[in-house]
Amino acid sequence: MTVPDRTAWAGLRALFVTLATSLSIAGAFAQSPTFARQDYPFIGHQVVADFNGDGFPDLAGQAYLVQAVAVRLNNNNGTFGTLVEYPVPDAAQAVAAGDFNGDGRLDLVVTHNDPNISVSLLAGRGDGTFTAPVSFPNTSGFDSPDVVATDVNNDGKLDVVIAHNAACFTAPCVIAETISVMLGNGDGTFEPYREIVVGRGTGPIAVGDFNRDGFKDLAIAGPNAQVFRLFGVGDGTFIQQPTLTLLADTGFVNGSDIDVADFNRDGIEDLVVAIASNGSRTAILIGNGDGTFRTPLILTDPNINIPQYQAVADYNGDGFLDLALSMGNGLQGLMNIRNGNGDGTFQAPVAFAMPGPLSSAGGAHIVAADLNGDGKPDVVLGQAGAFPGLLVLINSTGLPAPPRPEAPTLLSPAADATPGQPVSFDWTDVANATSYEIQVDDSSTFSAPFRANQTVGTSQVSIGGLPAQRLWWRVRARNSAGVFGPFSSARRFTPRAAATGPATLQAIALSPTSVVGGNTAQATATLTAAAPPGGSVVTLSSSNLSVATLPASATVAAGATSVTFTVNTVPVAAPTLATITAAFGGTTRSATLTVTPPPPPPPPLGPASLSVSPATVNGGASTVGTIFLSAGAPPGGLVVSLTSSNTAAATVPATTTIFLSSGTFPITTLPDATNRTTTITASANGVSRTATLTVLGTAAPPLLSGLTVNPTSVTGGTSAQGTVSLTSAAPAGGFAVSLSSNNAAAAVPASVTVAQGAASASFAIPTGAVTFPTPVTLTAGAAGVTRTASLTVAPAAQTATVTVTATGRSGERVLSNPAGINVSVGSSGSSSFTSGTALVLSVSNGRDAIWSGACSSGGNKTRTCTFTVNGSASVGANVQ
Repeated sequence: MTVPDRTAWAGLRALFVTLATSLSIAGAFAQSPTFARQDYPFIGHQVVADFNGDGFPDLAGQAYLVQAVAVRLNNNNGTFGTLVEYPVPDAAQAVAAGDFNGDGRLDLVVTHNDPNISVSLLAGRGDGTFTAPVSFPNTSGFDSPDVVATDVNNDGKLDVVIAHNAACFTAPCVIAETISVMLGNGDGTFEPYREIVVGRGTGPIAVGDFNRDGFKDLAIAGPNAQVFRLFGVGDGTFIQQPTLTLLADTGFVNGSDIDVADFNRDGIEDLVVAIASNGSRTAILIGNGDGTFRTPLILTDPNINIPQYQAVADYNGDGFLDLALSMGNGLQGLMNIRNGNGDGTFQAPVAFAMPGPLSSAGGAHIVAADLNGDGKPDVVLGQAGAFPGLLVLINSTGLPAPPRPEAPTLLSPAADATPGQPVSFDWTDVANATSYEIQVDDSSTFSAPFRANQTVGTSQVSIGGLPAQRLWWRVRARNSAGVFGPFSSARRFTPRAAATGPATLQAIALSPTSVVGGNTAQATATLTAAAPPGGSVVTLSSSNLSVATLPASATVAAGATSVTFTVNTVPVAAPTLATITAAFGGTTRSATLTVTPPPPPPPPLGPASLSVSPATVNGGASTVGTIFLSAGAPPGGLVVSLTSSNTAAATVPATTTIFLSSGTFPITTLPDATNRTTTITASANGVSRTATLTVLGTAAPPLLSGLTVNPTSVTGGTSAQGTVSLTSAAPAGGFAVSLSSNNAAAAVPASVTVAQGAASASFAIPTGAVTFPTPVTLTAGAAGVTRTASLTVAPAAQTATVTVTATGRSGERVLSNPAGINVSVGSSGSSSFTSGTALVLSVSNGRDAIWSGACSSGGNKTRTCTFTVNGSASVGANVQ
């Protein structure tokens, strides 16, 4: 459950999304969020609202085991003060906050599981306190497990809608089929109840405008994986729509929570429904904007740990809404978070808030709100089971994880002591501890079930009811992230049997023992035995009433062994001591309270440290500066100014904005032949931090000096080789040279890289066939310098056939130069020659011949005949 009044916090959820989106734009990263944990006594069905008008949400909800509403006011930093209980006529079942009487102050409505009283209204005074309740009759005859405060009839006055599940005031139980609507009059009173038939067994209610007609609609989780829908008409009445069924296997699948959010960022309201029983599932229903929804996306918990409530917010600052799931089976974490993908789907769950070993704890109601004003959604999570409690999880995403606490040192009881009961246990405070776990057992090996096992917020506790036998005790600390440190050494003791005579005063303890003046401390007076009927009055006094005041007496309730009361202090200029004394049954006990002046104001938010990595770089290379702030950045981020003392060595941006607790910025260096240093300075709010950067000198960069080709002429279809040369060796990473050719007859790669330390590099130049000699210009370029070289691509040589027929004088032969023709008289012969060849024909033995055909002697006798071969040719030779 995000908050009981789901409409009142729509604006807060929008704020979370807006802030997270800005973080995402500024470079926030998608990751699992982190939280710092605080533990408080149990408050159920919790609601967060600003009851005292200081701008920070406070807590209210069901009191534990008493008929009261519990309230804790925010200390303006995400921690909470003393629990105050306001009695109501019957145990609280559900709680909602709103201004019901129009005085501008938040009030509380509380529902009851009572046959006579359905609702009580506690009017807020505006200072965090409330008046006595005014109750309203139960006209439905059923219980009231959920309540929302919203304006359903558009008159500007808050109304109340109550869900009913069953009536078990007399046997047998009767299942409810209605909800109740109480229209507010704006003065703290209501019109008569309106009972609206919805369906059997209504559960949690979500308010939205699902069909976007401007009127409030209701979505109600029901049994058998159902969601009831009622569309408002603007006058407090509703038109019921067809019931949605989320699953095919509906048996024993009840909706335990429902919330409204826009998971896919389309501006249309969606639903998330916890249907954890019999399957550990969560349903996501993407809205269509007309009151209908797409087929549900079912998220099944991989460990079947029963995600029974949810709180929706952007916990990791990536701009997408996430799900914080309260796990009914908390053995693997009381809470899981599924990071949203921004499209209505979610990532695998990540577990948080691990319980102690062998515990039977489970998560209860869960609420999301910004508790400490840092713009990030925090979580308030109820813990049910053997050790009920309340977890406040402060969102620490982006902050360093807190250190693991050390083991405490045990103080009292001493080893082998025999203390009376109840036993006062005391141990040293531990740095980074927010709570302590104490275990008492009858074995030094400590195995469950323990004789006693408690989690407390201070380094002392009183425990009674222990057996009068040898026992051992040990303690360990837990930090704000929920991480336990090691246990202390175990110590043996033997408590005496509980006193059977009249009770006397055993001890008085203060928590804390030192406070800043103007704050309060809690004092606890403990008796040696339970108070008798009517209670026991303990007389109280302070040795310095000008500094510390307290009631004149406090009453230990009948059957109880202790009473806690408040010690008020005033501001002081110097540390001042006050002895707090309690007296009862002839016994006096004292404790000393130290009242201190306020600490000096914290330094203004600014850089806590500045580092550069790497701190030594070659000129022309880049590096990164990292700033850690003294605290988390405010909403919107912190603008930090940046300077470099030597801009000829390195430059930085004028400013950088840090959105979390740290951030980085780029540093650009400039090349030069000499070594240089520069001081980088980061400043904000008058706080400055510096870091030194060394920029190493670098030799003049190489330049392209030449491009050669070998050979410079090739026949088309063969390759040549090109070579680029530099003026000096290539630097680290090599030296890239671009290449181009002005004619497709010769191809070159787009670039060639001269390897580090080398001064040249070669590359292949493949060519294609040409029909005539083709000149090609090759170009190489780098760093503004170009070089060219020429290559000629020649066509491949052509051949032709020459045929010679020899006649005349027998015994002679016709020959050719170049060789190829060798024909005897009386025959013919052929040979191939390259086109353009000058062919010389002759006769053996120097004989003359009369030549005809392609090589003609014009009828004359000649010893030779010469002609150029330009194609196939025939020659006749008549040998004389």
